[in-house]
Amino acid sequence: MQAVLDLVTPDSAQALKSAQLDLPSATEVLYPDFSMPALHSIPVDDSEPAPAPPFSVDSMPKADWCVGSILAAQSRLDARSDFASRLHAQVDSWLDKASSADLESIIFLMASLRPFAEAEIAKQRRSRSLLLPSGTISLRRSPDQLSIDDPDAAMAWATENAPNALVTRTELSKSTLRTLVLRDNTPVPGVTAAMGSDQLFVRATN
Repeated sequence: MQAVLDLVTPDSAQALKSAQLDLPSATEVLYPDFSMPALHSIPVDDSEPAPAPPFSVDSMPKADWCVGSILAAQSRLDARSDFASRLHAQVDSWLDKASSADLESIIFLMASLRPFAEAEIAKQRRSRSLLLPSGTISLRRSPDQLSIDDPDAAMAWATENAPNALVTRTELSKSTLRTLVLRDNTPVPGVTAAMGSDQLFVRATN
């Protein structure tokens, strides 16, 4: 054993290290007839995929599909609108019933409180408010109100007795302006107009 160790000198060890065996890989041993291409030799397509052609209606089946899709979408819109209307009606009905008792209480208590509040506030010199532990009572002047219930009768009376109560309004005639701009090509400041165009409508076949 010692003799063998003596034969392995530093020079011989370096020689063995530098003379490594060029052994085949496992793939070459197991599949000698199959050659694996190097990764750098495999072509890679980095180009963007071709965009899909834009949708266009160019046949009767496509046109029929569009009509069916439009009608189905409109039906869903109508169903949602009808559901929302019925839901709003139910909510409004519930709100009226739930609030009626409180509204009646407020009306009754305000009517009961008003005479006392007016009497107490009248005793004060400047303030039109009455401070209480639970809140403040105030008297505020509301604006004057006027309602014209019969405009024709009021107009006839004002014509004979109060002409200054009549107001003359100056308005623009759209029909005249439409003729000037669209037919006569007359430029009118502050007015824009466009010729009517054909509008597309879709309805279900009876």
